[in-house]
Amino acid sequence: MKSPSPPEREALANAVQALSWYHTIDLGQGVVTPGIYDHRPCLGFYGIPADLYGKTALDVGAASGFFSFEMERRGARVTAVDLPAWFDHDFGPRYQPDQTPASGLRYLREPFNLARQALGSQVEKREASIYELTPEIHGVHDLVFCGSLLLHLTDPIRALWRLRAVTGELAIIATVIHPTADKAPLALYSGHQAGFVWWLPNRPCLEAMLVSAGFSAVEWYSEFQLNYRGQDSGPYHAVVHAWNTEARTMLAPPSPWRQASAFATTTPEAPRPVGLRRWLRRLFG
Repeated sequence: MKSPSPPEREALANAVQALSWYHTIDLGQGVVTPGIYDHRPCLGFYGIPADLYGKTALDVGAASGFFSFEMERRGARVTAVDLPAWFDHDFGPRYQPDQTPASGLRYLREPFNLARQALGSQVEKREASIYELTPEIHGVHDLVFCGSLLLHLTDPIRALWRLRAVTGELAIIATVIHPTADKAPLALYSGHQAGFVWWLPNRPCLEAMLVSAGFSAVEWYSEFQLNYRGQDSGPYHAVVHAWNTEARTMLAPPSPWRQASAFATTTPEAPRPVGLRRWLRRLFG
């Protein structure tokens, strides 16, 4: 593929700036999307297998497509799923809309489509709610990725049932957690505050939810603070690998969080539970 000319690069940069981006994506030729989050420094915390050649992957809640394109880059044949319309989100009565139906639809579709075109990607985009995923309609995929979505769902258990139903081998699930050390499976309920963040489980709760969904094996892969682009305090995340096979297939590389937690590190990626409180204050005041 030939390199774009300076006018083509300028047109791409202008098109990027005209849109709102969830993900920071390097489109090449010096054009990087101004996403709310930049996942590139945190990519190792997700444990996506390096070699996905011959595998199929499903990215649930794909947003601007960073993880869709990353899995494709690693060799997978990728399908991305996102909602058909902005108000198909699980918004409660207290949600104060920050999008119109038209602007929300543009946010869901146009950044992904522009990035796919700029990257020359073959990722297939489909529209559906996570609650609607079925093997008959959406297929069964070797790898299912679901990032930062469960907290926005009123019924995360039903969502995990649907994720397992379309998982052939491994599901990688990243979500915001409450970093309490309590050994009981507990979740912080916050849906009454703004109507778009509902449940923040602690570690035992998230593990129990995955067991309830019927996965055969669960591995706690990492914990890290996902800051907003520009390093403003962001949500405290966990990544869990859940297998839908008797044997653990597609084993991921060693967890960088485990390496970090074994030493008194002060790197930005080290777990900092205080980040959750700052993030909640940012959301709800």
